[in-house]
Amino acid sequence: MGDVYEFTTWSKHQTLFYKINNNALVFNIKGERNAAIGLAKHPGECEYWILIGVDQQCWIKKNNGRCCCSVSTQNILSRDKYKKFWITLKRGEISLGKSNKKNPILSQQTSIENLQYVTFSVVGERNHLQWKLHLPPQIQKPTLVRLTGGEPQWIKANEQLPDGALIGGHENGVLYIIRAPHRGSLTPGKFVPELGLGFVSWGCEMHEKSDFEVLCGYNCTWVKTVKNKIPVGAVEGGYSEDGHEILYVGRAFYDNHLIPGKVQPSHNCCYIPYQEKEIGVQTYEILVFPDQMTHSANKFYVSGLGIRNYMQNYSYDSERSPEEYSEEDENDIW
Repeated sequence: MGDVYEFTTWSKHQTLFYKINNNALVFNIKGERNAAIGLAKHPGECEYWILIGVDQQCWIKKNNGRCCCSVSTQNILSRDKYKKFWITLKRGEISLGKSNKKNPILSQQTSIENLQYVTFSVVGERNHLQWKLHLPPQIQKPTLVRLTGGEPQWIKANEQLPDGALIGGHENGVLYIIRAPHRGSLTPGKFVPELGLGFVSWGCEMHEKSDFEVLCGYNCTWVKTVKNKIPVGAVEGGYSEDGHEILYVGRAFYDNHLIPGKVQPSHNCCYIPYQEKEIGVQTYEILVFPDQMTHSANKFYVSGLGIRNYMQNYSYDSERSPEEYSEEDENDIW
């Protein structure tokens, strides 16, 4: 589908340019002879001309009049009915074809790129032609809009998962992210839908939970990191029982599973609940808001307030993977 333009051209008529989409054009001509189609990079001066039915031939010529190629074509146009043609501009080649035939009448290689405008004219003082031009619709490049809303939030789970529950990984099925109180802590963990139960890790063991909150939202992303390198914007998941150190939402690959759990910076790892145990993994992913990560930050929970302790004057090199950081790097950078 697209726009259809019908018009008549006369000698020395006003020149109008049309923009070609997808490097292809289909048009119809009704007239006895001397059709001319100009190809241009910009509206104005044409780089090439395609001539149809001029002296019983078809031509491709440069704007200076120099002939590039031609072919004899008897009675290719008609003054009684429309004749259909097509033009393609692909891989530096100009091609002219007729009707629904696949093979072109003429083809010419050119070093000029971006011939994206076309104009229609006629050769001769007393000649006129009728045209029908089929142009595909203009498809505008969509404007990218920064994602807003959908910030992660903890919602109390009742008999079913709340709307917008954030998928955190997989282990024989989809896993969601939860947090639940345990022995004076508020600990992030995993929810297993098949069991209808949550699980957190604490004290080297996995603990079952039926009373918990679920992390919901979508405006967040997973960032790969190591040990206690906590990027700015890391999502807080709770706090430890000892000193109320902030725990973050993390996940780690283990035994071909991707399991959400807790990141405890002072322990240099992400803990995940798996097969009745608490597993510590030093290379893991941490959930963050889409902020620019220019620092590393650790937070500690004091009297219910989150306090940032920024590591100023140092930057996190996002071009390097966590595995590329050595112990020497950690001593020098952190």
